[in-house]
Order: sequence, then C-alpha cells, then structure tokens
Amino acid sequence: MATKGPRRHHRRRHTKPKIASTTELILSGPTSVHHLPDHLLELVLLRVGSSLALLHAAFTCKSWRSIIADTAFLRRFRPFHEPHVAGHYHIVHPISHDKLPPDGNNQVFVPDTSTANALNRRHFALDFLPDLDWELGDSRGGLLLLYRRNIRSYRRQPELLFPDMIVCDPLTRRYQGILSWKEMYQARCLGLFLLDGVAVDDTGSSCISMSNFRVVVVVYGTPTACVFTSGSDGGWQENAASSGGVPIPEFHLISFVGRVGPSLYWRMEGEGVVLALDETTMEFSLVTFPYTVVGWPDESSAFRVIGGHRADLRVVRIINKRDLAVFAQLQGSGEWVIEKLVRLPQATCRLPGYGETYSQRPAKIVTANMRYILVKPREDVSWIVSVDLQTLEVEWAHERNNYAGAAYPYELPWPPALQACRADGRQAPQED
Repeated sequence: MATKGPRRHHRRRHTKPKIASTTELILSGPTSVHHLPDHLLELVLLRVGSSLALLHAAFTCKSWRSIIADTAFLRRFRPFHEPHVAGHYHIVHPISHDKLPPDGNNQVFVPDTSTANALNRRHFALDFLPDLDWELGDSRGGLLLLYRRNIRSYRRQPELLFPDMIVCDPLTRRYQGILSWKEMYQARCLGLFLLDGVAVDDTGSSCISMSNFRVVVVVYGTPTACVFTSGSDGGWQENAASSGGVPIPEFHLISFVGRVGPSLYWRMEGEGVVLALDETTMEFSLVTFPYTVVGWPDESSAFRVIGGHRADLRVVRIINKRDLAVFAQLQGSGEWVIEKLVRLPQATCRLPGYGETYSQRPAKIVTANMRYILVKPREDVSWIVSVDLQTLEVEWAHERNNYAGAAYPYELPWPPALQACRADGRQAPQED
C-alpha cells in the first residue's frame, strides 16, 4: 500500500483591497460644469451678478432652467441681489428744447450700457397708452406711474393738483386708469409714487404687478398720504400724520429730492430738516442734516439723496456752487463726511460745447442715482454732462445727456417669468 507523502500546506493569499488613486476617481473623458451635482450648481448660480445674468443662465439648458425656476432657489437669490435696472425713462423737457421721441410722448427710454445690446428699445415704447397727455411720475419694478397734468398757478408758481393717473406695464402693453379722488380733487400734491402691492409672490417677498400694486399721493398741508390699492377690494384711503411740530413752508419751497430704501424725502427750504415718509408704516418724520450737508436755503436744485433698495443713504450736493460732492455717514459716530468729490470746472472745461461763462453761476443737479448724476453747469443752459459714480469720469456724449428732465429707473420684472425660466425645456423666443 502506497504511503502518503508529506501533506503540503497551501497558504491562502490575502490580497489587500486596491485603493483607487486620485486620478481614477476623476471621470474618464472630458468634464464640464454640467457634471456638477445640483446642490453645487445652485451655489454657482446664486453668485451670478444680477437678475439679468440669471436670465441669461436660464437659456443654457433644461437642468439650469429647472434650478432657476424653482421657488426655493428664487427665494434664496433675491435677498442678495438688487433688482437689475435695464434703463431709465427720461422726461423730455420742452423748455430745454429736448427732442421728442418718435411716438410723441414726453418721455424716452434710454437703455443701460449693460443691456443696450440685449434689449430692443421698441418694447419699452409707450405708444399703446390711450393718448399722449401723460407725465411720468414714478416707476417701480416693471411698472410706470403716469398722471395727467392738472396744474394751476398760484403767485406765479405752478402747483400740481390731485390728478387722474394711469399705471402701465410697457413689456405687456397693459394699463389701468385711476380716477382722481373726488375728496382730494383740489388738494395740492407733493408727489405721487408706486409701491409694492399687498400680496406677496411665490418666494414670500413683496412684489408689484398689474394686479398687485399701490399708489401713494402725498398731499400738501399737514402731510397726508392718500393710498390707492389695486384689486376688486381696493380703492382710496387716507393716512394722515403730524409733521412733528415744525411748520411746513410754502408749497414752492418744498421739493422732492429722492427715494432710498423704503423712504421718500423732501427738502424744505429755510429749515435744517428733511421731510421723510416711510412707505411701510405710512408715517412722516423729520430728518436733521448738518448745514454743511443740506446746504443753504436757496440750494434745493443742488441737493439730492440717493441709495438702492438696501443701500445706505447718501447725499449728493453741489458745494462751493461748482463742485459735486457725495456725502456718506460714518458708521458708529454718525458723522457726515465727503466720500467722493468732482471739481466740475476742471473736469468739464475741455469737453466739447463748454462755455467760458459756465463756471460763473451755481450748477444744478438734473437727476441722480447710484450709477450716475446728470449736472447742468447753469440753470439757463441746455448743456448737460453725466458723472459716473464708480469711476468719477465725466461724459458729455452719452444719450442720457440729451434730456433735462427727471429720470426714472426701469427694473426687470421679478420673479423671472420668461419662457427661459420654464422647467419644461422649451426654447426661449428669439429677440426681434
């Protein structure tokens, strides 16, 4: 019988698990932004510069449109971005011989440089209004407020009486007329303004649309805010408040000087205070400025306040009759200091059209906002220059310099409602 040989022991091989190298974790083949997970892509889209850039991003693909159109995303996006200003409606000033636009209205749309090549300005024409006898009074979001001039002369000073109004949406060419409030028909008005409606949008934010807006008319005397609310349950109502015990000067000594955040401001000549109306509470208050900031009593045309929806208030004023200064308030101390300064005679003397006598009289601010300021070297001339507040460069050839009236910003509607933001993947319509 055969004997068994020695038993061989076969060792089991214990192989270590193979660890993937860093290069193997990367997807094979070329990669792009489309490989980003949705939660990372959201972080990227939240950081685009403006609502206009967001709309451009929505044209990219279906997945991007789906993220951008999501209500939760829009709710996160809006608090960190100012509404995008597509351009300004400038009032044509007949006394300054401004050229009327082709549609015959006395206001003309001038696109912002960031949107000039992307927008067809004919979409902003107001030729759909029932007639041409309208004056632009205010703008908010994608809506405009116009009124019929109801002017009377008192001691050779024009006074605006409570007018008929119309609210319109240039892009959809819709409008709604608002008849003058009979109870206030002979009341003198310090201004009329558009406000967000009572309802909120899908993102939980206040909004404005043709079916959801308010109009406030500020009446002279004991300052009174008359508010019109749209909708079947809307109408006029009165909100009166005291002026704080300080006498309100004559009507022609009060001038509207700007809107910052939720507040409207009027300068009162002869007083060291500015009248303010809080749009949220509809309460009036008096804001005190140093005389070095508010200026002399007769310098109402050389004083403006500017600021965005969330920006701090700044004062723009002509000082020394010829220099443009922007005042800001220091945090903590509250002291007002000059933040920016442009010496107009030196900055404009070499520009085409400049007259040697232009620096001999006080300059006038035509209109002011956070982007630019339009300035006339003298009240009685039509030569206008614009000062860019970012670069402090002075321009004379820009289209906006052709108009000596007030300018009102036009903001792109919010939330975005174009086909580009639909999640069904349809192609956005091409520009005409």
